[in-house]
Amino acid sequence: MSQQTFSLDTVEQQFKRHEQRPNLWIATNDDGYVRRGAVHATPPVDPDYKNKLTEKTGDAVAESITKLKKKFEAPVEALTYPRPIPCPDIDVAAVTCHAFHINPHFVDGRAIQPEITDFNEQVIESILNVAYETVNTAFPDVYNIEVGDFNLDPISAGGATSTCRLVNEDTEEVSGVGKVDPDAMETVFDALTHAREPFVHQLITEPGDGKLHMTSRLATLSGDHTHQGDRGLARLVKEGAPGDFGRAFTSTGLTSNFDINIEDYLHIDYDRQINGQTVHTVSIRDAMRKRYDTKLQHRLKVEKLKEIILGHNDFPRLLNGSTGWEPTAKDHGYYGRFWIPPATIGYFTKRYAHYYEIDPWRHSPVRDAPTFTPRQIHDIDVRTDWETPESTIDAERRHPTDGSDSHLTLGDDFMTFARARGDEINRVEQDGASLPDQELDPDNGYINILEKQVDSDVVNVEPEWKNESKPANILTNVERAIAADRHVILVFKSESAADRAYELLYATYSERTEYGVRTFQGDAIPEVEGEMLVTAKSESTWYLTPDGMLVHVIDGEVVTRCPAEADLTEVTHGCATAQKEDGKYVVTTRDGETLTYENEIAFTREWTRVTTPHVPIDISYLQYVTIMHETGAKSKDTGEFVEYDATPKWERAGGKMDRYEEFGMDITEAFLTETPDAELPVNKCHTAMMGLYRWCTSKDAPNTGWFSKGLPDEIDRKDMSGGKKALVGYTWVFPRGLVSPHLAGIDADADLTL
Repeated sequence: MSQQTFSLDTVEQQFKRHEQRPNLWIATNDDGYVRRGAVHATPPVDPDYKNKLTEKTGDAVAESITKLKKKFEAPVEALTYPRPIPCPDIDVAAVTCHAFHINPHFVDGRAIQPEITDFNEQVIESILNVAYETVNTAFPDVYNIEVGDFNLDPISAGGATSTCRLVNEDTEEVSGVGKVDPDAMETVFDALTHAREPFVHQLITEPGDGKLHMTSRLATLSGDHTHQGDRGLARLVKEGAPGDFGRAFTSTGLTSNFDINIEDYLHIDYDRQINGQTVHTVSIRDAMRKRYDTKLQHRLKVEKLKEIILGHNDFPRLLNGSTGWEPTAKDHGYYGRFWIPPATIGYFTKRYAHYYEIDPWRHSPVRDAPTFTPRQIHDIDVRTDWETPESTIDAERRHPTDGSDSHLTLGDDFMTFARARGDEINRVEQDGASLPDQELDPDNGYINILEKQVDSDVVNVEPEWKNESKPANILTNVERAIAADRHVILVFKSESAADRAYELLYATYSERTEYGVRTFQGDAIPEVEGEMLVTAKSESTWYLTPDGMLVHVIDGEVVTRCPAEADLTEVTHGCATAQKEDGKYVVTTRDGETLTYENEIAFTREWTRVTTPHVPIDISYLQYVTIMHETGAKSKDTGEFVEYDATPKWERAGGKMDRYEEFGMDITEAFLTETPDAELPVNKCHTAMMGLYRWCTSKDAPNTGWFSKGLPDEIDRKDMSGGKKALVGYTWVFPRGLVSPHLAGIDADADLTL
């Protein structure tokens, strides 16, 4: 067999070629949400021409769409929005404008849309000139018609918002448009401008077979009108959405995604109580489940319907100019992309000129107005080359005691998200004391991002980038809020991180043992007169007992027992001690033996400082917190945070009594312990556990009697005065309301009676 031999130079060239080969990476489109080559229509703002616009409304938009469709046989997108006027010498803050964008199509076999500079200049100028002349002819002479780049990026900040979309029921074709009010869109724009609501209305028309496919959306962007999760769904279904523009088209038989009938699939209750609190219930009805669908398949279909109604998925489609619609909605007879006769396009759009004295985008704390950048194309003039107004959000400087860059980014993204939904939230200036990362000021107790009322004038917000691996730090953040009588929102980077935090907050200890419940550990116990408490590595643990005592166990032997509220620097300990003398470490073992180590490395190889046991204030912290997490979106502008959805096993039990019994078993295993001569009143147990129950589910909560019946039968009940009962021989795994002097930011003398 012959063997091929390569020269040294050839081998070296082959090696270099292999080593220098570029990595494969297919990049995303960096254009963002920009419509290049858009035609833009701006009403006159100069006082000399403004008064010449005699009619506020007209058919210019419909005429432009019709003519553009005929000339190009291409989809046409029309966008209406309030455009800020950053000109101090003009007494107008903003004005409604229209932008037209011809969606990707082909000229001479080449797509003209991706980049306007990619193609022959004469071809591009010809196309844009035709589009420009079409729009210019349709609009009144006093309008400024220009060509340029229309950018929706500014409205994407803060993530998706509830977006309303016109929907036709039962059929894909709208046949009754002759009955519609021809001023329907004028009614919609009147309401939006009267309320100074920042908005973007999108109308996409696609020609075919002598008809028009139509997609129509409205995004209201003040942050006041979005709906989140089940609570938001219940509010939307029961109270309606202020920005539901489908109401203007009811005479045509059209509705909107906000008004899709879902109550055959869901049992929904939503009640505003006298104290301002809201109570909601959203549970799936099984009656509409198809014969061959499993319960899981049925639930997934209903969840998809819920998403369609909330309208969050339609917001990125608006940004991208997509006409996409959910197949699930079609399966239920709802069409968000439907046919209309071409002659009726005027019913669904309107030229509308409104001059604002106050810029409506001031009511959107994070999202800014879309921007239009006019460009000189051949003989098309630039007329409104205004500078884009700067955002009103002040740049926040980094605090010297803040955490890592990732921690700060998580916090900043959450503030953007909250502000986009109308919440007032700010970073707290850190000074080395025990302070929250951020504070949110609810509007009379109402938090927009949670769609709920809290009994708290100020809400602490704690972004937790890595703290899910440090349980004591999370507990400390919650305790700081409890001591200040505040609600607290814990924000995590992922759902898996929120999972771990939920387990930690459900029961605030590590595990149950024969010594009591094992505590989480904090920092090292401070030195006392130069003496450190030390122990051999991984052999030392602290426990908390039902009678409120701390127990330190080393190798199965109790070496310290003291009250949980004691100062551990004043307690006699039975563990080893160490002192640093002339650079050496001298250890006195539990047996009295003295060991000397020449340096810190040798010392820490065998010994470690005894850490402070974290004594919780309560057995569970869920009732004091809201857990939220990032959804995992790649872009912070379009990413979102959602409230963590806990579904413990007992919550998924089949019947009501089964749920109560599984809940009773769960809390017995987690929070109750058998203790001779102890008695725990059932009503006190019920009161404490209902906070946890209602945190995990909106399903009917048991009253005291049903709660007692749900507890295990082996627990004896004892009659008390007033017809009340007590659990005999049982108490909490540790007393509620303990205050250790080692809890950061909490006065050791604080009365936290729970």
